[in-house]
Amino acid sequence: MEFAKKIVETTEEIFNTMIFMEISAEDPLEQGKQALGCHISAMIGLSGGFSAMLSIHCPEAIGLGIAGAMLGMDIDEVDADVKDALGEIANMVAGGLKERFAAEDINLVLAIPTTVSGKSYTIASPTKSNRVIIPFSIEAGQFFVEMKYNLN
Repeated sequence: MEFAKKIVETTEEIFNTMIFMEISAEDPLEQGKQALGCHISAMIGLSGGFSAMLSIHCPEAIGLGIAGAMLGMDIDEVDADVKDALGEIANMVAGGLKERFAAEDINLVLAIPTTVSGKSYTIASPTKSNRVIIPFSIEAGQFFVEMKYNLN
């Protein structure tokens, strides 16, 4: 199903056209071997042709920069605007993936995005889930787009 390729294409499209940030994708990380060390995660569920959770993980400074670029303002703390902006980015990426999979007759439904922030948290999913993590670089550093999925 080319999950990594679709994630890269969709994320680059969203950042280039909606957030006006240059990003570059790196090679996917080895599955299940990383602690990402991030402080903000925006997540959205997908169901239908397969079940998945799409997440965007970023260190606080990167999240503030991305949200600030999207909102067109300087932001210096994680607040409701930052959480909403990152949740909307997750929603846009998931929507782009939904469109790409629909072209292959795989229909998906999106849930409501959720954003978590803090200095120490763990996001867990069933141990038999598949996982792909794509690191993306922007001028200020790196963030990650992750998809955990189960094929139906």
